[in-house]
Amino acid sequence: MITMNTIKSVGLSVPSLTFGAASLANLFKSLSNTEAMAIVDKAIQVGWRYFDTAPHYGSGLAELRLGMGLRGLARGEYVLSTKVGRLLQSRKQQPGLEAGEFFFDENPFNRHADYSYAGIMRSYEDSIQRLGTRYIDILYVHDIGTYTYGQTPLERKHFKDFCDSGQTALDELKRNGDIKAWGVGANEEAILMEVMDHAAPDIFMLANRYNLLETDRQAFFAKCEQHGVSVAIAAPFATGVLVAKDKSSSLYEYGAVPPAVIEKINHIEAVCNKHHVPLGAAALQFPLRNKNVVTVTCGVQSVEQAVTNYEWANLAIPAALWDELAGLGIK
Repeated sequence: MITMNTIKSVGLSVPSLTFGAASLANLFKSLSNTEAMAIVDKAIQVGWRYFDTAPHYGSGLAELRLGMGLRGLARGEYVLSTKVGRLLQSRKQQPGLEAGEFFFDENPFNRHADYSYAGIMRSYEDSIQRLGTRYIDILYVHDIGTYTYGQTPLERKHFKDFCDSGQTALDELKRNGDIKAWGVGANEEAILMEVMDHAAPDIFMLANRYNLLETDRQAFFAKCEQHGVSVAIAAPFATGVLVAKDKSSSLYEYGAVPPAVIEKINHIEAVCNKHHVPLGAAALQFPLRNKNVVTVTCGVQSVEQAVTNYEWANLAIPAALWDELAGLGIK
């Protein structure tokens, strides 16, 4: 069931379900402005009240569309988060997409990584303008770490910039009331654990690393609890494979789905079917069984998904299902 949970270090209450706005930026498929607005409208109508986005998504397109979609909702009625770490620069006449094949028909800007004080301050101001809002509740440092940049001097430079001055910008924005909390979002827990050795974040967004297919994160959650850091889990459907009709042609880790993964999903789905629970509902609610997790972020690609995902988040799941999944090592 959707609940209001608290980011413990700052006392900020957030809904346990978050609307992931990457899909508004034509992630995997193109949407018209009308289609994108209809998705946000339906999400608001059914009850979504936490929205997450980033400059990276469609080179600012997600922020623009989300900001327009939220204009009819009073600012105090929802929680909003976006991210810093990538500045957008004019692509001029350069062809192609910097983000590769994932975002279609994106805005004509290149992404420039900048985790410094100046970069984060500029990124915040740019996002405020694209979103058309007075403030942002939560600001995440986006995709810092080896998953994005590899084990290279560049990755260490970005991390050093964040440690030397970037976190100062975040603390200043928080102290001035421009944001209520800040954190780091990444697809790996190693860099998040390292961040806790150098800074005092309020919340982490961990994507693709804690779901029905990946559960062994005890060391990460233990350190978060020790440092008083709350956790938002993103991509609970494991890049979509957990809810795909044809799993063999779906994506896992943004690539082909290994046969072993399909076999594991089939076992999980059999348990869900036995208890008359959609696999998507179990996937969406599983991360919240961890006491450190305050919200789960899932992408919404259609009006139908805005309704279905919200219903899945509110579905009562019997304890017997979780007990049986625990027998498969999913706990």
